[in-house]
Amino acid sequence: MSCKCLPSQSVVPDIYDEYERSLMVSSQYSNPKLGYIVYVILLTCLVFLFFQLANNNGNEKGNFLGSQKLSYYSDQNENSHLTDTGTATPTTFKQSEIKGDEVRQIEVKRNLMFIKTHKCGTSTLVDVFYLKGVRDRLNFVMHPYTHQLNIGAKRPLLPPRPGTVYNMQCQHGTFRPNIEHEIMPKETSLYSTIARSPVSQFKSAFSFFGAEGKMRKKLGPGATIDELIEKYLNSYPPPDDNHVTTSLIINSVANDLGWGTFSNGPELEGSTLQEKIEAFIKHLDSEMDFVMITDRMDESLVLLKEYLGWNITDIMYLNRMVSSKPRVSMSDKTKARILQYQVIDRQIFDHFNESFERHIDKIGREKVKALVKEFQEIRETFENKCFDKDKTVKGPYDSISWEISDYGKNVNVACTFLQTRDVILTKVITELQLSQDYTVAIDGSSNSKKYLLQEIVTKLQRDFANNADPV
Repeated sequence: MSCKCLPSQSVVPDIYDEYERSLMVSSQYSNPKLGYIVYVILLTCLVFLFFQLANNNGNEKGNFLGSQKLSYYSDQNENSHLTDTGTATPTTFKQSEIKGDEVRQIEVKRNLMFIKTHKCGTSTLVDVFYLKGVRDRLNFVMHPYTHQLNIGAKRPLLPPRPGTVYNMQCQHGTFRPNIEHEIMPKETSLYSTIARSPVSQFKSAFSFFGAEGKMRKKLGPGATIDELIEKYLNSYPPPDDNHVTTSLIINSVANDLGWGTFSNGPELEGSTLQEKIEAFIKHLDSEMDFVMITDRMDESLVLLKEYLGWNITDIMYLNRMVSSKPRVSMSDKTKARILQYQVIDRQIFDHFNESFERHIDKIGREKVKALVKEFQEIRETFENKCFDKDKTVKGPYDSISWEISDYGKNVNVACTFLQTRDVILTKVITELQLSQDYTVAIDGSSNSKKYLLQEIVTKLQRDFANNADPV
């Protein structure tokens, strides 16, 4: 990493001497008071230049915080973040970007409240968030040892470590804003979720949650995908003002985002289905700072990193599966039928896909384009080193993935971490958060039970702390 060095202190007096000599000469031919004023102006400019150099020292490309690693402690009276040296920094701040004559002010929030929606690529995202959490020793909102989150239930949450606050929520769970606001205040947390094209999301859920297999048993092995979906949808009434289906397969994004509670509120009594949907989207608009789009994953991650003040290397992900079941095309008639039933998710996707463009404009189109290009190049190199793409292994749910390379197993264990299912990583995070210092022992001195993935976690933290992390 290149480093911009400040001028040595021995150079500064020489600069002052030059200014003083020039002012002494000029004072012989001008008003002494004028010379004094010029001296003050030049000295002020010099001081300003000095601090500009100091502020830029250590900056890396794509990271306006440079190489500084933040821990996320707070004092007892207010939410604040302490740097490695113990200096308090705000939980939100403004990042300025200058483009032409325009200056954009981007509010950066340190904490993330993310609602994980079903079959929208969120398992991949959660692994990214967990890796960030392990490196920076963040506190997650979760129930101990489980990847399902039921906010407001009697089951207790895993507490943050003493003297700290929650920094991230990213597990499956229904969005309940009145409770979320108490756990992760909107003033210091970025509220986010993700939506996916409703046809591809339905197709993925239809297969993953077993509906395709059940319909095939009823219709026989020779049935087409169009026939299977038609048979399935015929078992549900079409949406109208009196009923709309929400499940893990139909309108599942709306279901995860709290449609059930919201649509049955007393203020919407007597409303049509369309009126309820419009009110729900308006409600989500007021709650969510940024909604990611699965179909635009790389752009989404780049925008997310900008809003959170992360490094570009903090958003690295791996494609978990090379292939699963062969792709089968659906007819336009079947797609139209799916959209009829996906009436809520379709409008959620359309709205936030449109608002996605405004987020790009907010950050700057040219900047986002350049960052996405840089990210994709780094990620491709990272993925090619992580995997031996000449070898494949069978994964869960009949999936096929590449085999992790020796580099990914021994040199850069982030490869192994990102390829581990989030269900397992949840248990790892639980063990880490229950410890006082967010570390695990590997030297055999600990009398506690063996941690899951403890060697991998310890190497991740050690490499990151020593700036030896190759990601």
